[in-house]
Amino acid sequence: MATAKYIQRGETIDYTPQNDTGYLEVVPLASCIGVATEAIEKGKTGAVSLVGVYELPAATGLAIDVGDAVYWSKSDSCINKTAASNTPAGIAVAAKAEAGTTVLVKIG
Repeated sequence: MATAKYIQRGETIDYTPQNDTGYLEVVPLASCIGVATEAIEKGKTGAVSLVGVYELPAATGLAIDVGDAVYWSKSDSCINKTAASNTPAGIAVAAKAEAGTTVLVKIG
């Protein structure tokens, strides 16, 4: 039988960025996004949150409903509903009208 060793809750991870990362800046990872909980200098290690609800910039002209799966567009630096070529961000926890510029997202 395989066993596991408990390390931590996993709400934050250590992250070493290739560019300076600002406080509360979205960090696209391979299969999800995180949010920097501190400013992290290039090449230094800092904390990135993998859970929580954050207000994030969102694509205009796009309505988002509560529970919609949403994605982070690296090219536009905002949330949209298109999975292709984007990073999974989480689910919307509040509706966003087409004219809205932000959306509340439960990341993770």
